[in-house]
Amino acid sequence: MIKTILFDYGGVITEARRSHCFSTWASVRYGLDINEVTRLFQGEHFAQYMRGKMSKQDFFSKFHAIGIDADIAVMSRQLVACNEPVSRMKVLLQQLSLEYDLCLISDSTRELTEDVRRKFQRVFRICIFSDEHGYVKADEILYDIALTGIGTEPGKCLYIDDRKENLAYPRSKGVHGIHFVNIELLHEELKSRYGIGQHLLGDQA
Repeated sequence: MIKTILFDYGGVITEARRSHCFSTWASVRYGLDINEVTRLFQGEHFAQYMRGKMSKQDFFSKFHAIGIDADIAVMSRQLVACNEPVSRMKVLLQQLSLEYDLCLISDSTRELTEDVRRKFQRVFRICIFSDEHGYVKADEILYDIALTGIGTEPGKCLYIDDRKENLAYPRSKGVHGIHFVNIELLHEELKSRYGIGQHLLGDQA
């Protein structure tokens, strides 16, 4: 029986990954190739930023080199704006929180972490953010930190992530996993595989 449901944030609770959202904004506003902007989110610099080992000043200064003349405060606010949760996911989280222990694990940055904590402080019992622990999910140890902090035995935990590859390590520890594709399929899997029924999820599917 599932006791704790552990959610990824970007691409699950939000509609799109934050890097794609920001890259779209920058490419339209500054007339840039979207791939040129996206590349800045794919390298070690962004990973270090999410580990809390690079400042936002150092990270966003690299965007000036490709023609984005916005100041760091503007770019930082835009990244947070790209972190907006989907309303139907907010409803789902509220419903699940009535009967399940909800926790969060996310690759994040300081300003994003602050925004998520403010929005979901009454929903998630524990939030594990990469910038606060010095590891991203690709380092795998972040999942060990999460499981230790949650305190629920792995076999009673369910992890939901939009990246299928992120499910492999938690599953090796005994955690159940759902690859998130869309909210409709998530509803169906929660009900059919884990017995989270219509009485809880209502007509949102």
